[in-house]
Amino acid sequence: MGFAHLRTAGARFVRVLVNWDQVAPDGPSKPPTFNARDHADPLYRWADTDRQVRSAAAAGVNAIVYVQNAPRWVQSGVRRSDDGPVRPSPSALADFATAAATRYSLRVSGLPRVRYWQIWNEPNLRRYLMPQFANGEAVSPDWYRAMVNAMAQAVHAVHRDNVVVAGGLAPYGGDRDEGSGPNASDSERIRPLLFMRQMLCMSSGANPKPTCDERTEFDVWSHHPYAYGGPRYEAFHPDDVSIGDLGEMRSLLLAASRAGHVKSRGQPGFWVTEFSYDSNPADPKGLPLPLHARYVSEALYRMWVDGVSLVTWFLIRDEPFPGGLFQSGLYFRGQGGIKNDRPKPALRAFRFPFVAFREKGGRIAYWGRTPAGVSKNVVVEQKSGRSWRRVAVPAVDRYGIFSGRVAIRGSGSLRAELVDRSDVSVPFSLVVPKDFRFCPFGTGC
Repeated sequence: MGFAHLRTAGARFVRVLVNWDQVAPDGPSKPPTFNARDHADPLYRWADTDRQVRSAAAAGVNAIVYVQNAPRWVQSGVRRSDDGPVRPSPSALADFATAAATRYSLRVSGLPRVRYWQIWNEPNLRRYLMPQFANGEAVSPDWYRAMVNAMAQAVHAVHRDNVVVAGGLAPYGGDRDEGSGPNASDSERIRPLLFMRQMLCMSSGANPKPTCDERTEFDVWSHHPYAYGGPRYEAFHPDDVSIGDLGEMRSLLLAASRAGHVKSRGQPGFWVTEFSYDSNPADPKGLPLPLHARYVSEALYRMWVDGVSLVTWFLIRDEPFPGGLFQSGLYFRGQGGIKNDRPKPALRAFRFPFVAFREKGGRIAYWGRTPAGVSKNVVVEQKSGRSWRRVAVPAVDRYGIFSGRVAIRGSGSLRAELVDRSDVSVPFSLVVPKDFRFCPFGTGC
């Protein structure tokens, strides 16, 4: 049923979490008979991952499998209860990646191929990777580089055209300011641009330069640019990266690629693998539903402008409330199960994003993307009284993207509609609302 929601949302990708320590045997020492590179080893527990990748394939969406956590026997250090794994062995990660990529390479009957592999979630946070610092120096970027290289080489060895995704960084650093929370300290998290510069061996500044000779193998860099405001929001600290700072992160990525510090089959891609806004209802501190839908459309547009080619929304449905942290779903969570879920206006905004803004001189610039990125003919319309009048018939590219400018009269909202009238976007007002400031990390903020 959850995958039916994905189809309705027009999604083409879904992230699938694989906790390494739940699939592989856990414990203080490696079992003597365990062959970590062999996916068929009887000590592996693949059932839940098998189910998820089968369901994704049946729904016609691509699984982005992301690996995190680690068995105790691959860690080198004592792990505290609230911390992430301590220095997971890169070579052990490569063994696990070999097993996983082989299992989902069409070599096992009844299992689909998985092409997209993400290495860790938010490795700049102590809750996912430790240590972040040692003797006052950032150490997690260098360790993560070794992990990325090990897993990328393993995954590419199974299929050269597998896609390896690195980064997935949290947006804010560790001082007692924006994004930290009341108990944060500098040892808890590293600001994303600082993490990225050290990992990719690049300097700070408008024109980053190489600072070492290390190379990192990956095909896509990703980020989680949560915002304390609307889709133009910029972080306070210059090394933090919210949605309004994505252009700076992409510039650093491209500079590292030009310097030869990224080993990739071409220019590395730039993705957002986690982003969302809470809505009210169900979060009393979240965005009103009309503004929630507007922000979804505009966020997708702003990310596209900054070179982001894929966005995964967090979540498809709200978490339980009260008790659940995130009410950022595209569906309200229904009482009595998923069959009773109700779509939010944001669902249509995600499936068929469309924006329009006034420019100097009075012209209107618009942008949109057809549902599922299918190249279908569209029309742009403006509200006039109780009806809609056609104002443009834009060209649609092979990715479903269309844009243009029109000179129109009046202040009526604009929308896009498929020519066959099978779908229509949420109307987008030309009146820009006041920015809504709030905590992006759910009701627990």
